[in-house]
Amino acid sequence: MRAMCRMAIVSAALALALGCAGSDTCPTAFFDCGGICADILNDHANCGACGMTCAQGQVCSAGVCVLSCQDGFMDCSGTCRDLMNDQYNCGSCGMTCAAGFTCTDGSCSPDCPEGYTACSGICKNLANDPSNCGECASVCAAGEVCTTGTCSFTCPGDYVDCSGACADLMTDHSHCGACGTACLGGQICEAGACVTSCLTGLTMCSGACRDLQRDPENCGSCGSRCTDGEVCYDGSCTTSCPGGFDDCSGSCRDLDSDRLNCGACETVCDDGQVCTSGACEWWCASPLVVCDVDTDGDTVVDASECTNLQSDPDHCGTCGTECPLGEACVLGSCEAVDTSCGDGILQVTEEYEPPPGPFTSVSVDYTTCRWDFSSVAQLYCNGTCTWAGSSGCDSADADMFCQLKTGNPASTASTYVTATALPVPGFACPSGSYGINVGPLPLRGVTRTVYYQDSSIQANHGSGTIISTVSCTDP
Repeated sequence: MRAMCRMAIVSAALALALGCAGSDTCPTAFFDCGGICADILNDHANCGACGMTCAQGQVCSAGVCVLSCQDGFMDCSGTCRDLMNDQYNCGSCGMTCAAGFTCTDGSCSPDCPEGYTACSGICKNLANDPSNCGECASVCAAGEVCTTGTCSFTCPGDYVDCSGACADLMTDHSHCGACGTACLGGQICEAGACVTSCLTGLTMCSGACRDLQRDPENCGSCGSRCTDGEVCYDGSCTTSCPGGFDDCSGSCRDLDSDRLNCGACETVCDDGQVCTSGACEWWCASPLVVCDVDTDGDTVVDASECTNLQSDPDHCGTCGTECPLGEACVLGSCEAVDTSCGDGILQVTEEYEPPPGPFTSVSVDYTTCRWDFSSVAQLYCNGTCTWAGSSGCDSADADMFCQLKTGNPASTASTYVTATALPVPGFACPSGSYGINVGPLPLRGVTRTVYYQDSSIQANHGSGTIISTVSCTDP
């Protein structure tokens, strides 16, 4: 109201001034203020009336002193603010960034350490993050790594890039001696050459693998044939098989344990079965067990399967124990599925609270509160730093790597590569000397303590051996 009154007074004064000012003294629309012709509508020193000076930071507009903000600034409650960088007015007046966040380009972004950049609210290393390579959201293709901000395909050590696949030309069945040179079935690649290979207990005879202990055509040595009526046993031709063995077309076989002659000659067990007491039975690798199932719903068992009683909702704790709808099998017990991820309280079905976790290279899923390790490039297992099995990196370590990456306790590695440590984050030596403790992770079947390192494994582990480029099953 006072502003309107002042504007009215200014207008009246202006009208009076313009009416009294002589054209021989000041030009039209200017007023004589002590011998100075002033435009009282816009003059900073004579705003609305002679001698009415606007304060510093104000301008005269239509005869009234108002706050003036330079380009790029905004009037916020009487103060000029840079909405692009103001911690307390970020993007709009009054928008305050929380502790640990800085106003950048009008948005509150996390304070990232040197070498890291905020991408969608999470600090990322654009130099080696395959999901943010060189810039946020720039994702490297499958099989590529991010090096100095560029996606590239890099094969470790003595491996060679064969159309996007890392191959050891000395041992690779599909690239033996040279890329694309594949060995035939029954052959292996040895020292870069395809050679015929026989399983343990068999011997190469004229291009075919033979059991010299049982083969009547090659009994004891290649080409040594038993006469009609004789059988081959322990590499010698005899007239009959000893006790506990049966004559199967001239070969003495134990029908109680022979998978190719189980219970009767030429009765072959299916893949995944063993012959026990003359019957073909399923065999599962630990920690999996055999459970009978009804596949067609007629309440009659007609198949068997390998399963993990610790996590299978159809066989939870024991075969056939099904978890009700809305519950999951956790460590062999049916538990209600947690829907409170993010409340800061770690539930039995969760691995970390609250998301997204302390790392920049991996994060915690906002829905399940479980780690997403799917993009982890390496697992350090050199010497005594083995995770499973014997000393050093082997298939047991690769299987555990798959359990960590997939979250499936039954996952195994179908193929993997051993190489020297890479200059990227990964699972550190499980001794606890490096990395941050995030385990154990029993939901993945990993009961030992897991250490994850959010920086280069190579930097502090040296050139020790790691497992990488792993292909995992997900049964």
